[in-house]
Amino acid sequence: MHPALDAIVLVPMFPHALSSRPIVVDGNSEIRLDVLARNRIHPPVTCDGQTNLKARPGDSVFVCKTPHRLSLLHPRGRDFYTSCRDKLRWSNQLVN
Repeated sequence: MHPALDAIVLVPMFPHALSSRPIVVDGNSEIRLDVLARNRIHPPVTCDGQTNLKARPGDSVFVCKTPHRLSLLHPRGRDFYTSCRDKLRWSNQLVN
């Protein structure tokens, strides 16, 4: 996702099906995930890889953008599309 976009990406972690794909929503969206009583497992909730909680039936998880901006430092000459090309191996030729 281009860094200038005002969006939130919901990414499934450790998906067990090829149909599990990221979802991109407007940056001003407020997402609510409800844990239903019919759940047989208690899904873990992890925030930025730091906090681990177990969600129980009846719990709701809310996801929204923070009002605080984050400034990132990048090396001079860094280009988003060059990074994508390198990391995703776009346009690489096969070498025998």
